[in-house]
Amino acid sequence: MSKSITKITTKSKDFFVNFVIKSFAKYFWRQHPETALRYLPVVRELKKAHLEDSKILEVGSGSLGITPYLKRKIDGLDIDFSGPPSPLINKIKGEADNLPFRKNSYEVVVSVDVIEHLEKNRREKAIFETLRVVKKLALIVLPVGENSEKQDRKLHFYWQKIFKEKNQYLLEHVENGLPKINEILVLIDKSLRKLGKIGKVSSSPILNLQVRNILMRTWITKNKFIYYLYLKGYLLLIPFLKFANFGNCYRRIFIIELANR
Repeated sequence: MSKSITKITTKSKDFFVNFVIKSFAKYFWRQHPETALRYLPVVRELKKAHLEDSKILEVGSGSLGITPYLKRKIDGLDIDFSGPPSPLINKIKGEADNLPFRKNSYEVVVSVDVIEHLEKNRREKAIFETLRVVKKLALIVLPVGENSEKQDRKLHFYWQKIFKEKNQYLLEHVENGLPKINEILVLIDKSLRKLGKIGKVSSSPILNLQVRNILMRTWITKNKFIYYLYLKGYLLLIPFLKFANFGNCYRRIFIIELANR
């Protein structure tokens, strides 16, 4: 092959790679599949309640939170905002079980994969605080149940086997234990009673355990190609994966609609 043909081939390859990277950056800004599958049900509930443009607080938002999926400004509370920054988050330092806001400060409060990272004796207060500061709709998402905890134990072991170190988030799931569905429902009911609030409480499952197992094992790899497949390639499957809420599921979304009084 001549040098000129080689240069053309290289340029074509570079053009294609850059086109793919720019396309993902445009249409999937700061997104990856497992996170998308956590947040899309939250966005759906916000739109269903016609509250997507309301005053929203996300507890435990980190540096991005729901913003790649909601694409609007929100208040985000966390103890750490390291990571890819988002211009759509108004950063507020604080703890989930001691929110620095007055009662009914926000129309909507969102909490995604936060409660399970707290020690068991802090979970009730965190739920109480969420319901204290919310006026209309609280959306709490977290992994629940023995099957989910069992999967996390296996994944943590697999992580240590691959990387020869512990994973902080999986370790906290294992050490703190995942709550059962009824435990969360009881804590929600107790908190509403203490606050003198009336709310309609419902819940639904998120992400089949076997589907999640495939996603997570693609994520836990040293192979850059496989990791990129997870990080970007699976995003193309989100229109189908978002319907994988059947059978035994890893997470559950708890929807608390507050009654106007």
